[in-house]
Amino acid sequence: MPSIKITGYENLKKVSMDKAFNSNTQIGLKASKSITDELLKNGTVTFDLKNATNITGLLQALKAANANVQFIE
Repeated sequence: MPSIKITGYENLKKVSMDKAFNSNTQIGLKASKSITDELLKNGTVTFDLKNATNITGLLQALKAANANVQFIE
């Protein structure tokens, strides 16, 4: 299963990014927030799409949150 790498953001909508992961994956809100926090701390974060329940919804929501997303194998 491919992964996505969030390589940065411009005017990130933090709550929207939290909700993107919480609503479209099998992970909970606490884990969603930790992904967002990791992006803010390190400038990049990788997420395995095997945990996504709605990949299209996740990608659309991340784009709406102003996150820069790339696919990786």
